[in-house]
Amino acid sequence: MGFFTELKRRNVFRVGIAYIVGSWLLAQVADLALDVIGAPDIVLRSVVVLLAIGFFPAVIFAWAFELTPEGLKRESKVDQGQSIAAHTGKKLNVVTILMVIAAVAFVAVERYLPGRAMPAAETASPQSRPEKAPLPAMNPVAAPSPASEKSIAVLPFANRSNQADDLFFTDGIHDDLLTQLAKIHDLMVISRTSVMEYRDTSKNMKQIGEELGVGTILEGGIQRVGDRVRINAQLIEATTDKHLWAETFDRELTAENIFDIQSEIARKIVQAIAIELTPEEEQQLSEVPTQNLAAYEAYLRAREIYFGANYARSKESAAQPWLEKAIALDPEYTQAYAQLADIYGQTYWRGIDTSEAFLEKYRATIDRALELNPNSPEALRVSANYHYRVENDYQRSMTLQKQALEKAPGNVDLHGDLGLSLRRLGLWEESIASFRKALELDPANRFWQNIMIETMAANRDWQGVLDKTVPLEDADSDDLDGQSNRALAQFNLTGDLKPLQRVFESMDPVDSTNYMSFSARVHWLQRDVEATIEVLNDPIWTDVSTRSERVELRNYQLANAYRLKGESDKAEMYYEEIIADLDRSMGAGLQVRTNSGMNAAIAMARLGRFEEALGLAEQLVNEAPMERDAMLRGRLLANRAMVRGLAGDQQGAIEDLAVALQARGSQPLTAWDLYYDPDWDFMRDNPRFIELATPPAEIRTSKP
Repeated sequence: MGFFTELKRRNVFRVGIAYIVGSWLLAQVADLALDVIGAPDIVLRSVVVLLAIGFFPAVIFAWAFELTPEGLKRESKVDQGQSIAAHTGKKLNVVTILMVIAAVAFVAVERYLPGRAMPAAETASPQSRPEKAPLPAMNPVAAPSPASEKSIAVLPFANRSNQADDLFFTDGIHDDLLTQLAKIHDLMVISRTSVMEYRDTSKNMKQIGEELGVGTILEGGIQRVGDRVRINAQLIEATTDKHLWAETFDRELTAENIFDIQSEIARKIVQAIAIELTPEEEQQLSEVPTQNLAAYEAYLRAREIYFGANYARSKESAAQPWLEKAIALDPEYTQAYAQLADIYGQTYWRGIDTSEAFLEKYRATIDRALELNPNSPEALRVSANYHYRVENDYQRSMTLQKQALEKAPGNVDLHGDLGLSLRRLGLWEESIASFRKALELDPANRFWQNIMIETMAANRDWQGVLDKTVPLEDADSDDLDGQSNRALAQFNLTGDLKPLQRVFESMDPVDSTNYMSFSARVHWLQRDVEATIEVLNDPIWTDVSTRSERVELRNYQLANAYRLKGESDKAEMYYEEIIADLDRSMGAGLQVRTNSGMNAAIAMARLGRFEEALGLAEQLVNEAPMERDAMLRGRLLANRAMVRGLAGDQQGAIEDLAVALQARGSQPLTAWDLYYDPDWDFMRDNPRFIELATPPAEIRTSKP
């Protein structure tokens, strides 16, 4: 009898095949179980190694022993005439077939039936970043449209490293994947703010899909141990919970591998939902922003800080060193330069540093980002922001934003930024449409929600503002912007100041545009001088607010309050300080902000320096024509009207006011402003002014 024949007779081949099939099935089950409990990869690798080693003892055992009715015996002790090896072989065939069926069933469950739920991310720890609060209950800006098959929500990835400090890494890769997907024109991707509220959610896929208006949902988890990273992801059809695709990526932890995995996931998604990538999109998905893992991690640290919840200036200061570290580690890291330029832009916009030396550094950072990658949507965006914030060249910023959107059509902030440029150019409907697009991609984004409503108010659509916000008694107590926009709309429609007063009296002082603009003014319009002064002496004004325009606004409002109170010495002191601030800025070569300049012009007029006041007011109006900045025009004309009136040119003042009352823009002037504001008392004997300042009788609620 030959050796091969003897191997068959002793069932060695059958045992070997059964062992291989059984080991594969056991490894898959172990993979599932260990994944659920978050065990390190080394555990699964150890199981696989042990199973491989066990193959050789198994086949040796099959050669040396035989199963008999009396139990196991050494093959040499078994009488060949009484051997039941053939019967045992048939049993092994049955066992092998059953295991093959089980393996096929396992694959079917993994590939074709609804996927297993990923383990929830660990409970947020002090080291993890809380997200922005979800959008408060409000009348919908746009009801979710029927879910398109070519739409996706990428849920926050689970942090499976069991290390709270690794959450920045997990969230950073999630952000990067969203950025990659946002570059695909035929795919609608829900943005970060809206998906982050589904971390640890108990909602099912169908419910999430309906709430976000998407056809597919991606969920997954990330684990890094030592020098390896493991990312698993699964794509689910939201309406049916059908598993469209799933894969696990187990790679060496390098920057190149991280970006390769993101690109692979993006390609698997577009393949699963039948999207054909353009050559440019293929190229963008293949880009590797940095080969330096340490630089990438520093960049992720910066983004974790910068985009965390509850904005504060300290976040920019804390994020900046991480970006500088990323650039030092990789001087060709375009995204790090772009993010640093964004921080510089915020620093300039808030008036913290507007010096020429700082602007030179700001420009150089943008130029370096564009030099490294002139087609980078991030670099194009910060360049557009520079032209918007520094040059006030809104036509140029709009052009750059549209170029960036060609590269990243799903970028929410680009749509929002474009809306800001469009409204400066007086393209109101296009601006609001751009904000609507941003909110379609990011329904829970409170910032763009309120900017859009603010723009509707700038367009004098008071009723539209009311339609898109909830009644004050039902509003989120933390949503100061939403509440103040609604209260202002009510005031402009009816002249009722009570809702506006209630909003600011119920709010803790906060350094925001709306609070600073109206917290004192609401008392001023009611001629409550003591309450006006009390608000302006709150620490949020005297200690927290260090922005130069905030200081100027406080001085201006205090000067007017003391003037109305009859304390002319104090009023003159504050008026002089406003003018001195302007002189200091001009002496330092700083750009004069329009509002600051107009406050100074009015202060000059109040002090009797009419010629200077008229010259400055005229200069500011001429430098901001309607076609250059539609947001400012109305208020500029109203301020020039006050300077003209104080200087004795009441006819000129009336002409400016007539235009200002029709102009659209930031905080548009209404008859109610003229009706209540004590600043206009010097004009109340003018019949034409009385006509302009008299709202319709049927909605008039009180007299000044």
